[in-house]
Amino acid sequence: MKVAFFANCYLPYLSGVTLSIKTLRDELNLLGHETFVIGPQYPGHIETDPNIFRLPSLPAPYPGYRLVFPYSYSIFSRLKREKIDIIHAHQPFGVGLAALGLARRMKIPLVYTLHTLFPRYVHHLPLIPDWLSKRAVSGYLSFFCGQTDTVIVPSEMVRRWLALGKIHAPITVLPTGIKVDLIKQKKELKTQKVEIRSKYNIPIEAKLLIYAGRISEEKNIPFLLKAFPAIKAGAPNTYLMLVGGGPKENEYKSLARTIDPQIIFVGQKEHGEVIDHYLAADLFIYASVTETQGLVLCEAKACGLPVVAVFGGGLADVVKSGVDGYLVPQNRETFVDHVLRLLKNDALRKEMSLKAEEDLALRFSAPAVAKRVEALYTSLIAKRRNT
Repeated sequence: MKVAFFANCYLPYLSGVTLSIKTLRDELNLLGHETFVIGPQYPGHIETDPNIFRLPSLPAPYPGYRLVFPYSYSIFSRLKREKIDIIHAHQPFGVGLAALGLARRMKIPLVYTLHTLFPRYVHHLPLIPDWLSKRAVSGYLSFFCGQTDTVIVPSEMVRRWLALGKIHAPITVLPTGIKVDLIKQKKELKTQKVEIRSKYNIPIEAKLLIYAGRISEEKNIPFLLKAFPAIKAGAPNTYLMLVGGGPKENEYKSLARTIDPQIIFVGQKEHGEVIDHYLAADLFIYASVTETQGLVLCEAKACGLPVVAVFGGGLADVVKSGVDGYLVPQNRETFVDHVLRLLKNDALRKEMSLKAEEDLALRFSAPAVAKRVEALYTSLIAKRRNT
């Protein structure tokens, strides 16, 4: 079949959304399908993939993001000539509306994956009161979902959230797939712990906590920074590494300098490099409560890292608390206690590490998820043809 992905962001911009699209696209191609991506142009980026079509774009208020002009006669005519079987929108705004219009004109199914709980991110919209933004965004999201053949959500929590919002479209729970084989190949090298720690002057025998993701307000990073002195008091030879970039990077770096020199910001890295940093660490910590799934937690588990995270969002679908990590209330003392429990007990940490890898391979491997998406596409196409 031929599948067209519509997205307001794509590579070279790095985010959980772009990586999830890339992973699904790669796996569908391996299954013998042909995939197209319609996304924004990025300054200085030269596209070499003939199946990726770039739409004009402008800088957005959120750093690195783009406002996309959601129409191109030549691109949409090309998609019609290709006789696309199904359109998969990965955001409802901008090109999401273009995806809706094209699906209607071509009389083919429209699938939408809800990657982001948009009402929780309205503080990024300038000059508009939060209460008004939330009401407008929620109303629009309800409208858009109602126009689709199905809405894919990455966790049961998001399904319940949509149901409470009276979304009337069919909802399918499908997690984002993780490229387990890539991580296995990197693990076989067994060089990351020495190389990464040497690069940042971290002793090989030290315990290393790691966070990966955007350095932004909604990730609740100050909670991690302020918890670190208490963690270090219980386990002195401990370091904290934060991997990623974002609008709060400079501010949080300044905060970290006032807290402890063993907090290290390494900046944004390519996806493969992020995996290398996971493999150099002992434990993954997280404090965001706005996640629909928590792709970085899945990757950390695939690398054999137990997780200690603040309970919230869709993380309960990823972390089996007490089995491969801990989900705790947003209470600093409780968070610190659970981190120290794992840092001080090597046997427990190793046991949870093995459980984390086993669970991830069973439920979140990219090939298994892609086959479920393929079956969903096939059923929707058959249903549309029959009607």
